[in-house]
Amino acid sequence: MTIELPCAAIPVRGRVDPEASEVAVTALLLAGVVTGGTVLVRDPLPLDAGAVRRIRADLARTWAYVVASADGLTATTRSTAGELQPFDATLSADVLPLYAVAATRATDECVLTGSDGSAAQWAPLLSQLGVDVRVAGENLVVTPGLGPVSGVVDHHGDVRVVLAALLVALLQPGVRIVDTTPLDVFPGFLDRWAALLGADEYLLPGSALLPSDYVVRS
Repeated sequence: MTIELPCAAIPVRGRVDPEASEVAVTALLLAGVVTGGTVLVRDPLPLDAGAVRRIRADLARTWAYVVASADGLTATTRSTAGELQPFDATLSADVLPLYAVAATRATDECVLTGSDGSAAQWAPLLSQLGVDVRVAGENLVVTPGLGPVSGVVDHHGDVRVVLAALLVALLQPGVRIVDTTPLDVFPGFLDRWAALLGADEYLLPGSALLPSDYVVRS
């Protein structure tokens, strides 16, 4: 039995509770970035200050608009079409495959480097996910656009693979994976992911209030 991952019919716009995981929070925020939407991960973020700074800095490299406020951490694209400016980045192995998916939304090639020198190891998986990627020394060069996913994705127990596949599935209908067992380390994550995809909440970056909330308060 395999599982078909959900596609985003509309830009992902909504508020979601945080995870005590840098890679999971990154995936939630990138769901808004790659679809041309806005995602707020609520405070308090159960992460150390260094992790939060890394998340903000890495997201900003995609030319996304990133805002930290008392309500949480918000990321949104500067283009309603979801296009990103080309970016180069040195990233940890945990989040590199997620940013490789984001790089497919850029208007030109992006160069990604693994901070531990392991970027090249992600090339086969990314190619299977439809990412047009080539290895250049210790770098991955990602070309804009997504191709079809090749077969059923096998995560081999790696939660990063599942999260990368979830991001691809937002943009590419019909992505199938053997199962989502690795996500069990984040109880309720798939339910929150599905709720986020259907939320359609129009948020102002930096605030957890919806437009209707401002009317009520006035």
